[in-house]
Amino acid sequence: MNHLRFWQKAYFLTLLLFLVSLFGGISLMGWQTQQHMKNSEMEKARSEQYFIAQNLSNDLSKIQNNLSLRVTSLASSYGKYYAQDDILLELSRDGEIIFTNLPADAKEHTELLGQEGKQHWMIQDFHGTQYSIVFSSLPDGFENYTLVCARSMAPFTTMWNQMRHTLVIGSTVVSVLLAMGLFFILRGITKPLEKLTGTANQFAGGDFSVRAVKNGTDEIANLAESFNAMADAAEQNMDEIQQIAEQNARMAANLSHEIRTPLTAIQGYAEYMCLAELTDEERHDSLIYIIDESARLQKISQRMLQLFSLEYVKTEHTPIDLAKIIRQVSLSIAPKAEQSNILLEIAPVPKIEILGDDILLESLFTNLLDNAIKACTKNGKIQLDTKQEEKRITITITDNGCGLSQEELDKLGEPFYRADKSRSSWKGGAGLGVALCYQIARLHQATLHYESVPKKGTTVTLKFTAL
Repeated sequence: MNHLRFWQKAYFLTLLLFLVSLFGGISLMGWQTQQHMKNSEMEKARSEQYFIAQNLSNDLSKIQNNLSLRVTSLASSYGKYYAQDDILLELSRDGEIIFTNLPADAKEHTELLGQEGKQHWMIQDFHGTQYSIVFSSLPDGFENYTLVCARSMAPFTTMWNQMRHTLVIGSTVVSVLLAMGLFFILRGITKPLEKLTGTANQFAGGDFSVRAVKNGTDEIANLAESFNAMADAAEQNMDEIQQIAEQNARMAANLSHEIRTPLTAIQGYAEYMCLAELTDEERHDSLIYIIDESARLQKISQRMLQLFSLEYVKTEHTPIDLAKIIRQVSLSIAPKAEQSNILLEIAPVPKIEILGDDILLESLFTNLLDNAIKACTKNGKIQLDTKQEEKRITITITDNGCGLSQEELDKLGEPFYRADKSRSSWKGGAGLGVALCYQIARLHQATLHYESVPKKGTTVTLKFTAL
């Protein structure tokens, strides 16, 4: 089918699927109907045999003298009577046939008899005609008698053949009508797709001004509209694509630099320890430096893994008490602020619940406060305030540190970007904390905004939506 066009493939495959479903469904429905009808016929035959056996047993119980002669006469009268309804009978005693009007090729059934009075049934062909066979021993003390009833299934066969003939003709007519209608419908539907394909080929060939013609409001018209929107975006966003490529190249270069610097230091100190004769103190200092640089590499790796996880792994959000999160973070960050002689003021936070991940939110506020501490010098000040307006929660973190220029603010959030590389490196930063904060805020449908004035300080504004 590789040489066929799309609408032709769609036509043949749809038609094939329909025909398979139609005839498969009709076959299944016909089989189920046939089985149901057969079961109904067999239940009817069983009821008739049970009724005849009961009546015959009652009549036998009334016979006192000349039992053999009377049984033969009784069985003959039963046989003639029920033959009018196409029911054939056979009565035997201890395996010896007393009366029968079954065909001569009828098979023996007495070998299937087991439990006294239990019915057995089957379907058997007599001279090309199917009969439902039901047999059992007689009840009420006449268990040595066996009654066989054979009912013709010709009416059932005739009715089933008529029904099957009707189903075949009806499904054939429906299939032909569908094939014709499907041909014209698919041919008409796919013509706009051919025009859209031509437009796409022109666009791929370099003609970025070409646009698709939109006719109607169906899916193909929506596709043409989407194509035009894509073409507009492709035309307008070339600069943005270039910026992303430059940013990725800059991130790769920064990553290479961040890894190379500690690796070079580790290698240098390791060689120094191998080649030089060191005192115990010098060896201890070298090992401490190697451990510190290794920890720095590990931290970079963990941050990169966390950034990747936030980008591609779905997080589950639950109701979180924001006041509890901020209280926990302030307790954990307070010793570091006190060690740096920086005043940390946390304004009282009202009980507010938002949907989020408590671990990620703790990481968010820890990174923001940690960055504020790094930006401040001794005797600096950091203040966290919370404001609620209906369901809008605004949290501001203000420091009086070194501040950032507008150029630095524009690049803030890029992985491995550090506004003050010497300060961040000296204090253990790798340029990943702010990027992580932006990711966490995005996952919580929150906004994160920086405002800063060089040498005066920075204000970070977070806006959440409460429950």
